[in-house]
Amino acid sequence: MSINTWSVGQRFVVALAVMFVCGSSAAMAQIFAFGADQGPAPVTVMGSYRLLGQASSRQGTFSEKPPDLWRAEVNPTLAIYGIPITASLLLSSEQQGLQQNINAFSVTLDPDAIRRIVQQRAYNALDGYLRSEAGSMLGDYENVRDSLERFHPEQLKQLDEMRQLERFRDYGQGDIDGYEDVLSEMGLMSDVEQVMVNLPTVGVGTVFPVFTPITLSGARISGAYAEWNPGGVFYIAGVGGTTQSPLLREDRYQLDTTVYRSVDNSDFGRQLYGGRIGFGKRDGAHVILTGLWSTDDASSLTLPDSGVALTPQKNYLSSLDFKVEPIKGIWTLQAEVAASMTVGDQNAPTFDAGGDVPEFLLDMIDSSASVYLDWALTGETTVNIPSTDTRLRGSVRRIGAGYNALGVPNLRTDYFRYDVRVDQRFWKRQLSVGAFVRRDRDNLIPIKKATSTLFSVGGTLGLNVRGWPYFRASYAPYVQESDSQDTLLQYRNRTVLWSVSGGYSYRIGSLSANTNLTYSQQDAETKQNLYDYSVSSISAMQSLTFTFPLTVGVGLGYIIQNSAQPPSTSIVTVDGNANYAVSTWFSTQAGLTLAFDDTFGTRTGYYLGVLAQLGDVADIDIRAERNLFTATSAVQPPPLGQGYSENLFRVTVSKVW
Repeated sequence: MSINTWSVGQRFVVALAVMFVCGSSAAMAQIFAFGADQGPAPVTVMGSYRLLGQASSRQGTFSEKPPDLWRAEVNPTLAIYGIPITASLLLSSEQQGLQQNINAFSVTLDPDAIRRIVQQRAYNALDGYLRSEAGSMLGDYENVRDSLERFHPEQLKQLDEMRQLERFRDYGQGDIDGYEDVLSEMGLMSDVEQVMVNLPTVGVGTVFPVFTPITLSGARISGAYAEWNPGGVFYIAGVGGTTQSPLLREDRYQLDTTVYRSVDNSDFGRQLYGGRIGFGKRDGAHVILTGLWSTDDASSLTLPDSGVALTPQKNYLSSLDFKVEPIKGIWTLQAEVAASMTVGDQNAPTFDAGGDVPEFLLDMIDSSASVYLDWALTGETTVNIPSTDTRLRGSVRRIGAGYNALGVPNLRTDYFRYDVRVDQRFWKRQLSVGAFVRRDRDNLIPIKKATSTLFSVGGTLGLNVRGWPYFRASYAPYVQESDSQDTLLQYRNRTVLWSVSGGYSYRIGSLSANTNLTYSQQDAETKQNLYDYSVSSISAMQSLTFTFPLTVGVGLGYIIQNSAQPPSTSIVTVDGNANYAVSTWFSTQAGLTLAFDDTFGTRTGYYLGVLAQLGDVADIDIRAERNLFTATSAVQPPPLGQGYSENLFRVTVSKVW
């Protein structure tokens, strides 16, 4: 039946249905906003996801990562009437019994999501204004202000608002504190959102809290975390949970004809609890006291009776950090001092104090025979003078040999460092110069046979004149030495690093072209010149963009490595790549890499790939690679056997909305 034969009643029903659907869509549009760049709405959905799959014919050399793997990451945020809730999920086939858990899931009440949403709205509004005809007035404010005030006051009001957004972006660095009023007046931030940004942050599941770099940073905690900084006046935070699960790992290695076994890469189950309290703004001026307690479960793992260095530990840590701005916007000063007490072995023998020491203190340290204490200090000051384009920075860092923070994996200890740097711009920021000095020293308490020091001083130069080629240069010598009385342990290594680079973007007829040249040199002198070496490299890169959607690039390089201890070598490298945009949402890529090493062999690699954007649903990246290595038979034993061939296929599907 054709539409023309429909009765009046049928047409009326269809019209009502269309109106209902359209009305529902309009209502849904008023209620829901998908993406951080949309305006305020009762319900806002934003976030990201990333799915990765890889298949390879070979496991990487010296790598524990499996050749075939998949990984899924999903991070959605749902803001319901300004209440932001973020979920984070990570699943991976890389999870293995010989390592700690990789998979993670958490749910967080996340006020920072509101800040990110408002920030994105503000940036989009500013970008839209800059692209409009009125956008040119932003850079000519002083000349147009009087005229606009007299004849176009509404345009002046908009211009003043955009100047505020520009300050928000350039000087406020996207921090909405202090800009709430202008953001609200412009309709970029609702009244509810102004209230909700002061909610506490609460996370449950697998969380990665950061207190400070020397107390808690980088640790994975299965538990809960909360942080609250209302109005930037009062600050409180707390965390608790498991940082590692019990893991018994037996590694084997062969020395000569003997096979040794080690379980020192095993882990006891570990718990961590901590809190912070203070005044001021977390990222601004503040004074905050931190306390942390970490302990291993000694009964969670059964180890051999001998030949094992792994012991169950316990760690108490406290710190005080502050930040002040003696001259707001110009001079900042911040520092932290921390102390730690560590029980190195909970099973170590204890002593009887005979009642002279309070029982609660003995309970705290558990085993005095393995207790050690130390302290750490960090400090930094910066001076920014916008009127002269001057920036000064100085820092100091002292981490004691016995300082221990179980919430900071791989924390380097036993060193004192100071670092000073100055950067100055001239000629409307087209010329920049910089200089730095750094010194490191270890053996802070004389428990080692020798003290090592490292001293470095250097400078940088940059020239970026509009319409001319750019030029950059750097020079950085440093000396590392030991004061050991034992001549076998003495060393003095002097290394000089310097590089120069330049480039230019220009046109060849209808083509856009870019040329870059780089030369770098590294020279090292060692004791009695036994291990001297030098590395020189030069590279050239050329790219061309055609009027049709094709971009190609080619690179040539030459590396010379000379060493007092053979072998020395020279390497010639060739790189090429091309990108062709079939449409606005689909493009293809291809590339080739060659390395001709006259000592070790030849490496060849090439890849093919496609990129596709499926609207607001997905960005798809598909890539296939083949890598070949042919070892030189003159080198015995040949590196990596006689060589290898590797095929790799990777698919990534992702989106940020």
